[in-house]
Amino acid sequence: MRYTGAERAGQAGVVAFALVFALVAFGVLFRGGEAAPGANPSPTGTGASRAPEVKITQATCCSQTARALLATWEATAHITAAKVVLTPDPGFDCSASIDANGLKGTFSCRGLLKGATSYVASLQLTTPVGTFPFEHRFKTMGDRLTDVKWFTEFEDPKGEPLSCAAASCRIIQNYTTGKDPLTAQAILDLGRQFNRSKDPGLDPVAIATVLQRMDASNHYHYYRYDTREDATGAAVYWLVRSGKPVMVISLAGQHGPVVIGFQGTYGTYYDDPSNRITAVVVEDPQRGDLNPQTQNHRPDISRAAGFQSGQPIGLDAWYGEEWWLRFAYPATIKMPDGSFLNIERNDGAYPTPHWEKKFVILVDDGDAENPPDREGRVKFR
Repeated sequence: MRYTGAERAGQAGVVAFALVFALVAFGVLFRGGEAAPGANPSPTGTGASRAPEVKITQATCCSQTARALLATWEATAHITAAKVVLTPDPGFDCSASIDANGLKGTFSCRGLLKGATSYVASLQLTTPVGTFPFEHRFKTMGDRLTDVKWFTEFEDPKGEPLSCAAASCRIIQNYTTGKDPLTAQAILDLGRQFNRSKDPGLDPVAIATVLQRMDASNHYHYYRYDTREDATGAAVYWLVRSGKPVMVISLAGQHGPVVIGFQGTYGTYYDDPSNRITAVVVEDPQRGDLNPQTQNHRPDISRAAGFQSGQPIGLDAWYGEEWWLRFAYPATIKMPDGSFLNIERNDGAYPTPHWEKKFVILVDDGDAENPPDREGRVKFR
């Protein structure tokens, strides 16, 4: 078959086009290609780099989260480097750590974050094939916890008023876990075996122990202070640090109201000069009970519905009234029959006096290693 000159030129063009296409395809396959204008390629990996799956967990993370940031991360690939940056900038260092196995770690900040603030934690994790970003969003709690359900110690109006601490345990348990497995009377019955004194109700050891027995994620311990001012400042510190209610032993050791908030300002650390507490917000299992059948237990003490949702108590009253912190923890209490009972810790774990003349609070300090029957040991100054 004979071809004209024009036909031969057309065939040559087709062959040339095919040759160019083959060369381009070969280059893309074996050089990995180049990013198009305006694209954002991975800074450390190739197109084959794949981000690991990462799970971030922040304890008690909900609509209101503790002002102390401590979160854990777990990855499906080995991590060689980790970094975290918070937005907005908290004004102090935040850092990320890697466990020895390289598959999990934590990130945290040195101080307390601002209250009622939405944060974004930008976590960067590096694997052998690249560095990948992960975001964790949360909002810190304000000056008080919300949706803390109140329970009374007077489930049985004819019962003895010995379940105030047990009812407060029920308040804490329900808030921290969303569970309500036991009544105040059942908590009292359970907790008495953990007493390290002759307290007819629950002593600080029993309170801390029963809270952890009811849910292993609660790590409550008691702390002792020489002054009511130090105890109050510490109660507010632990409240915002943990995002969990604080129980205060008051009424000369015979009552256990729950602090769920404060009024004033609280800065970024315990001794921050900007700290100004003017009131504490309290839920009270007894003073919130408005049932006329229980009024005979303490007719001299006023009751109000505000103690069911959180009643602000000014510091003058908080420090000066018998029901709150006017008196320190005593070694002995007067019984209904007129006799006196020693309620000091008596198991020999600490020299005595131990609780006497102290102001005692119970807080979740996040210490999973220290058993609940010992005094808290987490230091913050």
